[in-house]
Amino acid sequence: MSPAHAQASAPSSPSAGLTKPKPYRIGYLVDASGTEQATIRPPLDGLNLYIARLNRSGGVNGRPVEIVVRDTRSNLQRSLDAVGELSRSGVSGIAGLGISSTHGAVYAAAQKVALPVIAAFPANTPFVLPPARPNAFGVGLAFNVTGVVGGRLARTVSPDGKRLVCVAFESSGSVQACDTVGRSARAAGFTQVDTLTVPVGHADFRVIVDRINALKPDVVTDCLGRAQVMALLPALTASPYQGVFLSMDSAIGEQVLRDGTPRGSKVTVYSYGRYVSGNDGDGEQVRALREAAAAAGIAAPDASHAAGWVMGLVLRDALQRCPGDCDGPQLNAALESVDVDTGGLTAQRVRFTHGDHYGPTAYRLYRFDADTRTFAAVGDWIRIGSDGHLLP
Repeated sequence: MSPAHAQASAPSSPSAGLTKPKPYRIGYLVDASGTEQATIRPPLDGLNLYIARLNRSGGVNGRPVEIVVRDTRSNLQRSLDAVGELSRSGVSGIAGLGISSTHGAVYAAAQKVALPVIAAFPANTPFVLPPARPNAFGVGLAFNVTGVVGGRLARTVSPDGKRLVCVAFESSGSVQACDTVGRSARAAGFTQVDTLTVPVGHADFRVIVDRINALKPDVVTDCLGRAQVMALLPALTASPYQGVFLSMDSAIGEQVLRDGTPRGSKVTVYSYGRYVSGNDGDGEQVRALREAAAAAGIAAPDASHAAGWVMGLVLRDALQRCPGDCDGPQLNAALESVDVDTGGLTAQRVRFTHGDHYGPTAYRLYRFDADTRTFAAVGDWIRIGSDGHLLP
């Protein structure tokens, strides 16, 4: 008898014959190696921290959760190819996404194969807003909601300001964000609003900063990626500009603003976002994220990690109620009943309904002290509905 045959004929152990539970499989589109990787990858890191913790505790309904990642490099064709590939591989849904200019086509392609898509941080375009479209959800920033808050906060940081400049990517969502900030700023009393656009992946902001100084705004705001703010802010603080820089935290992170602002800077830097950042906030999930991040060697988890962790909470909540094999239509139905307490990572619960696949959100303003190198919250959270109307 051969050794191989002898091994096959050996008495089985008590665990032999037990099949491992079938995992829930969720696709994830990310820019992991393209021009926007610095912005779009960190939320996946936060999601992976949460999923690892979830699986160690038994997963969902006794089944592990598997995140199937595809690097799209924020390229439209790669994104569409990934949707088809993930559909054929049997995932229940798709999370993540690349830059906003790819979102519309991805939602449409996923709709054709009946897969729900949950856009992550940094942003998603209005496909997720009421009236809700089938299979289109979002837990990031909806630009025409976030922009309303940005215009209001521009008045907070510059009570007598008259002119605002917004710097945007040449991308649908980014331009829309600046357009909405501008309308909101005008409603708050600004009389002149300008939008300056740069190509996606732009790295040299000297010409843009010259144009900013020529316009002499009271407030400069943006809808850019992490790498672009890392280039824009140092150029702005080194220039004659002496106004306010109001950063939309679309996965920018505190450290970028800290690194880009020298001590004694003439530019006053603020940031606002949907997710808690740095050492702000408290709660069960805030503590759990910090603990998991520390164990993974991440010294200071930022808002993008918080967003990824919240994506994990949303997926867990939906999967718990997803019957059988949890195919696309079943997951879509489960997502329409999501109601998640984020444990301090946001000021609003994440709630989806049949008619609203985004839900109410809240944003908080932070001021950077260039001398102490710290951020401090300014005022309370501003709550806003997915229709763009401020809430009490």
